[in-house]
Amino acid sequence: MKKITYQGKEYQAYDFIMKKEHALDIISGKKTLEIRSFTPFYNKMFFDKEQDKLNKEKPEEFLVPMRTDVEFIHFRNYNNSWFLIVRIDDIGCSMMDKDDIEILAEDYNFHDYDKEWQQFEHLSDDEKPLFFWFHINEIVTHNIQP
Repeated sequence: MKKITYQGKEYQAYDFIMKKEHALDIISGKKTLEIRSFTPFYNKMFFDKEQDKLNKEKPEEFLVPMRTDVEFIHFRNYNNSWFLIVRIDDIGCSMMDKDDIEILAEDYNFHDYDKEWQQFEHLSDDEKPLFFWFHINEIVTHNIQP
């Protein structure tokens, strides 16, 4: 996590490495959704452990156990020669299947996986890859030069 200042207040932000071309796509408005792998590293970061515990205790009151307390992402390259800070308004987890990919395309105009899901079509749901996604609501600041 990284601390950022936004409108005079300090906030926690995820701190992620990103390719410059993807950051430029965000700045230009071509891209509003960022994807991260469904790995133990990101699971710890994005899942709300307390909500997950409550879901197991009271499944009838199930709520999606995604953290909602972090609203910002600080993207950068490895050597910190540029950065992009964005505000996110939605975070989710999806499966690499037709329905989930179509929802992301319809809701967020995300088309990176329009054909990719087909290579997993023959697998059961338990075997299909999962991934996290973030919807970028606002570009806060950046220092990227094309």
